[in-house]
Amino acid sequence: MTPTLRARGSGRGRLTLAARAILVAASGATVCLLLLAAHIFVPAPELQLAALWLLGGSLLTTWFAILAWRMPVFENRVLAAIASAWCGGIALAVVIVRWSLVAARSAVWERSAQWLAVTLSFAAGALLLRALLRKRTTSVVARLLSLLSPLAIVVWIIVASLRA
Repeated sequence: MTPTLRARGSGRGRLTLAARAILVAASGATVCLLLLAAHIFVPAPELQLAALWLLGGSLLTTWFAILAWRMPVFENRVLAAIASAWCGGIALAVVIVRWSLVAARSAVWERSAQWLAVTLSFAAGALLLRALLRKRTTSVVARLLSLLSPLAIVVWIIVASLRA
């Protein structure tokens, strides 16, 4: 049998929207790491801020990719792992917000860290929401919790910024 040539863009070679978004997010995270590595040799605070904003953009792209991904129906053990990843992401977002308010840095640095926390909470909330929406037996409370957690982070940032 001789291999057949296919027209470009047809068949298995096409990437889904979620896969394209993951590639963009991975590229952004790679550039973020390169900026942080450059910051080691050239200690400029602007490189750190650019890396934070780029990492936030990568997390926002990850959020979009999760929402575009057609997830399979997971079993309960996998849902428990996703729920623990959600807990870890929300806890890390809370720590980042708390750290940004305590650290004696400029307002630009504070907003950059808060941007990172918000996008992290969006990605973590979307992961749990998409996993729970595919499972018909999950409670409405768990679905609402995954939707309200990013909103709670945003409200906390606004209230804490107004008090400072």
